[in-house]
This record gives sequence, C-alpha cells and structure tokens, in this order.
Amino acid sequence: MNKVKMAFVMPCVLFSGMAFSQQAMKLSPERAIAGDSVTISYNPENTRLKGQAPVSGVIYLYNNNQWEAHDLQMKMTDSGWVTRYYLPEKTALLVCNFSANGITDKGGTLTYATMLSTRDGRQMATAYAAWAFLRTPSFIGEVPPAVDDTVKITNEVAMFWMNNELRYHPESRRLIFYNAMKILKSTGEKRADTIIRREINYISSLKDVTEAELMDVSKAYRNLLGDRNRADSMNNVIIARFPSGVAARDAMVFKMFKGPAGGRYPIWQEFVKKFPPQQFEGVNTEIQQMYYNKAFRSVVYEKVMAGKNLQYLDEIMDVAPFEALTEFHRLLIMNALAHDEIKLADAFPYSKKLVERIEAYATNRSDAASRFYSPLQWKEQVLKFALPAFMGHASLLHKQGDDKAALQWMEKVKEQPGAERADFLSLYATLLENTGRHADAMQIAENATRANKATPEIIALLKQEYVRKHKKETGFDAYFEGMKSADVLSAEQEALRAQLIRKQAPGFKLEQLTGGVADLAKMKGKIVVLDFWATWCGPCKEAMPGMQMAADKYSKDKNVNFFFIATQETKPDYRDQIKKFLQSKNLHLNVLLDAKSSTSGHLDDTYNKYAQTLSFSGIPAKAIIDQHGMIRWLGIGYKGSPSALADEISYIIELLKKEG
Repeated sequence: MNKVKMAFVMPCVLFSGMAFSQQAMKLSPERAIAGDSVTISYNPENTRLKGQAPVSGVIYLYNNNQWEAHDLQMKMTDSGWVTRYYLPEKTALLVCNFSANGITDKGGTLTYATMLSTRDGRQMATAYAAWAFLRTPSFIGEVPPAVDDTVKITNEVAMFWMNNELRYHPESRRLIFYNAMKILKSTGEKRADTIIRREINYISSLKDVTEAELMDVSKAYRNLLGDRNRADSMNNVIIARFPSGVAARDAMVFKMFKGPAGGRYPIWQEFVKKFPPQQFEGVNTEIQQMYYNKAFRSVVYEKVMAGKNLQYLDEIMDVAPFEALTEFHRLLIMNALAHDEIKLADAFPYSKKLVERIEAYATNRSDAASRFYSPLQWKEQVLKFALPAFMGHASLLHKQGDDKAALQWMEKVKEQPGAERADFLSLYATLLENTGRHADAMQIAENATRANKATPEIIALLKQEYVRKHKKETGFDAYFEGMKSADVLSAEQEALRAQLIRKQAPGFKLEQLTGGVADLAKMKGKIVVLDFWATWCGPCKEAMPGMQMAADKYSKDKNVNFFFIATQETKPDYRDQIKKFLQSKNLHLNVLLDAKSSTSGHLDDTYNKYAQTLSFSGIPAKAIIDQHGMIRWLGIGYKGSPSALADEISYIIELLKKEG
C-alpha cells in the first residue's frame, strides 16, 4: 500500500511530543512493549492522593483499534503502590488512573499515558491516532474519560497527530478513516470535502472491505458531507452484501421503532429470529443508541399492557438491556402496585426475577454501555442505577414479613448515591431493627436525624429508644430537635427567607372530601397552607408523610389551616382512590377536590389560578398564605425528606406568625 498523506494547510505547531509523568507513575521496563508484561508503580506522595489508602487503579488500553478498561490490583510497597500487568499484543496506547476514597488522579496535564512499542522498537500502529482521539473534545462520549480536561487539544493539533500516524504507519489509513475525517471536517479546512471523498473512494475500493468500514463510509456521507441520498444508497449496498449484518439489523431496529402502536410485536418476533440478540452484544451504532432501547421497551409495554399481566417478561428477560430492566421494575412493578394496577402476589415473582437479572449485569460487560468501565467500575455503575429497584424489592419483602431477605438487598446498595435519601434510610433502619441489629438501626436513625432526613418510622425508633432509656416521653421533642445539625438548619432557613414573596391569593370555594365546603374568603386572619397533589403523582404522595408531620404539629392551632387540593384527577372513581390512598398510608389530611375549569374542562380550576399567579407548572406544589390573604411562599417538587419538609412549612408559618 502506498504511503498516503492528508494534504492540507497546517498551522505551525510547536509540539515536543507526548508528555509523560515520570514522577508519580513509572513503568518497568520504561519502554512498554505490546505483548509483554510491565510493572506499574505509583507513588502518590506529590499527587492529590497523598495520604489516601488503599489505592486502586484502572488501565485503559487502545487494543486492536478499540478501547478497553481493566482493573489494576495495586499492592503497597515501601516505594508506593505496585502491580504487574500483561499488555495484549495489539495494544497501542495505555492510560492509567489511580483512585482512593472517591478521589481519582488522572495525572493532570502530564497524564499517565504511554504509547507502546513493537519488539523491534517501532511505535505501535494507531498509537498516535489514539492519543489524539483521547484528547479531542469532539470525541467526548466516544472515548473513555481517562484524562483530565486540561489536556484537551484543538482539532488542528489532533490533525498533527493524524499526519504523524500516517507518516509512520500508512497501514493505519483504513483503521482511522472516519475519525480522522471527522477531525479534518471540524478544522474547517477548505479541501476537507475533497479529501473526505477521496478517502471514501479508497475505503470503498478495498477488496477485503469490511461491513464496519462500509458503514463508516455511509456515516461519512451522512454526517460529514451531508449527503443523505449517498448514505442511503450505501446502506442498501451494505445490506445487500451483508444481509445478516449490523446494518441490516439497524434497518430492522428503525422499522420496529417506527412501527404502528400495538403492532411492533410481530416485527420483534421476526427481528430476534433473524438477528439473535446474543450475537449482537456490544453493538454501538447510532441507530442502536437512538432507537433500540425505545423500540424494545415499546414492544414490552404493548405485550404487558395488552394482556394485563407480566408473563411476557419471561420471554424477554434474558435479552433486555440493563436500563430497560430498571425501568421495567419502576413502571411495571412499583408504579403498578402504587396505582393498584396489579396485586402484590402477581408482582412479587417478577420483581424478584428483575432484580436478580439486574444484579447479574454487575458481572456482565456485554452491554455497550459498559465499554468504558473496568469490571469493578461497571459493578458500581450497575449498583448505582439498581438502587431504586433493589430498595423497591426490599420493600415488597418487608411487606411479606421477610425482613432478613429484604435487608440483604438493601445492603447491596447501601454505599451508593441515593442511599442517603430519607426513604432509604428509613427502610434500612427498620430492617436492621427487625432483624436484631438494634445498635446499627439506631446509628442509621441518628445519622438521618442529624442530616434532617427523618421519617415517621425513624422518629418512632428514636422515641422508642428514648422511652426505654428515660422511662418517659417527656423531653423527647426537644431531644429530637436538638439532634439536628444547627448548620444544616441555618442554611435551610436562610434559603427559605430568600424565597419569601407577596402576591394576592386567588380565592376558592372547594368541596371537602369528608363533606362541606372550604372557602378561602372566610379564613382572613389565619395562615393557610395549600398542597396541590394528585393520586397519580408519585412525588406528591411521597411528600405526604412530611406534610402530615407539619399538619400534626399545628393540629390544635385554630389559626393555621392545612388544605390538600386534589387536582387534575382523571379517573372516574378518583374520590374512592383518594380515600383508599389516605387509608393505606394512615394519613389524616383535609383533602379538597379541585373544581372543573371552564377553560380546560378538567378538574384543575384552582390549580390553574395559582399556577398562573405564581408562574409555575407541575405538582407537587405548596403555597402558604398569610393572615392578610397574601401568598408568601411557594414550594415546588419534593426533595425527599419528611422532616426537612415539615421544618420548611413550620419555619414559614412561624415567620408569618411573628409578622402578625
């Protein structure tokens, strides 16, 4: 093959070559050779990991023209942390990251990257190109996050490395085709389109051209030259040449995505027969990224909803993408149970199957989403997103009285982001208490309270312990309030003061669920707390325990009224649904039924007036009206803590009382 140059004007670039850190990380031998083992040493003394232990590592390899990530098992020695690692024969570039206690050191501007050599001392093919891909901003999401942003380069500098690659390794021409052309196009080079067409012709003319290379040609037509017709024509050529290949599969994925509602299942049956999912694991085309998961979920929802049962999950469980499994658990199990669309006895077996399958993904890196994670990183990523499903399944086990099994699922994700939420801490403490781990339960309860993330269950545990020690309830409220962090409370209160407003409250006269009418016009001189919610709104219902705590606090105060306005309800039996929800959660709240709007025709008249007055949309939404009929505070959404929500409401009420 003749040596090929990408001929275009390059600015003068002073570049001394690839910079390596010789301080913190060292290799032995210093010149790493593909196909040999290397000793990797890391001394954190002058890095951000100084004083941190234990140190773990991840090594990113550009091997056989694709990225890989692997864990490094570091061992502590007198000189630092050391490991021995075998470098596969086609590895062109390695990059190391080191971590400890949630802190990662990527080497800063020097990086911990090294280009590998062949046994005869030559630079490995694609090493220069990989070094450019890693640092070019236009490849974010297409390369692993192995280096800091401080080493990002311009497209012009990236082309410098592309030219070096072709100068020393002309055989890389076909390997770097699309990425190199993408960089070239981004430079704004006047001859870019001409060069791209030349390279397209070169790739297309190869006698041993692969499907992947032809698909890159199609991408170049579509994404770089903006020639959709040529791209479509090339796709037809590819499908004709590789009828069982990735492009043909992509075409059928798109067909399924665009299929008629309720008619995607027959397409899916044909799809899995022609393109068995196990044979296409790791496929990461643009069509796959944009449409496959959506099409897959649509097929499942059609089948499950049509049959009003979960049996279809048995058919697709083993081929479901990871993110689909977590969504199925949320929507088809937990949400369905919350809305009484399914019975616990029917839901539980599938909840169990789903969480077990989700957990299995922790050791399965076939999913395309796992390609930039090491095995340990991928496990943590899976557990991070699995937390709602694992917690949900634990709650079902708890309802069935199997707290031991429930605790096991909670323990799997107790270190993940999200485990600091009040609902997680509450269930976790309850399960610990019920399984004989009283001291651990109290520690969780106390920590939750200090962070102002206490639930009624947490409070009950603390009160039980307080009474056990003091033989009386007197003094518990002061004890409980005293446990909260003064700094946390002060910050919350400062934020609340900054949120105070003053707008005239729209009047309303609404039917009460328990009978009678609530008329705002008759409440002058009183503080009125409004909570707009609905039985179909998950966050609304999650916030109710906190609102019950606030309502209970002022239950004997005749100058404070709480009204919970059920709005935007759509089910014919919504009154019964409201009563059933309140009873199931042991809530005692004064619910008002929103009136029918003459504008929308829906049950949202009062909500619309307040939304227009305060310029907000969505529920849950809470408003507090002062003694003079002025709206003084608006709260949107739910932050996840019952005690913090109760404190918010209480603090605003007390401020308004002081104003008089």
